Amino acid sequence: MSAIVSELPVSVQTAKLLVNMLLRLDKKLCQGGIDDSNGTVGGFVYETVDMLKEYINLDTSCIKVFKKLCGQSTCFGWEEPLVKIFDEHEK
Repeated sequence: MSAIVSELPVSVQTAKLLVNMLLRLDKKLCQGGIDDSNGTVGGFVYETVDMLKEYINLDTSCIKVFKKLCGQSTCFGWEEPLVKIFDEHEK
């Protein structure tokens, strides 16, 4: 999946799609719907977060998508760097 995600165009729409996908994956991980005993899914989540951080270097309007993560509590705290970016941008 990482290869597919990396080929997506950088845009607000893609950032929104990726954030929504991450939230759904997180929900499945927390509820036991996905077996991630080998860390593959968790690794993918963090790779996608890194990719989203790169998005803002190419299109700063992607930052507004991170607002959806404010107040969210995820299993592994992967949302924290994106929320921090959003908060710093809003100041």
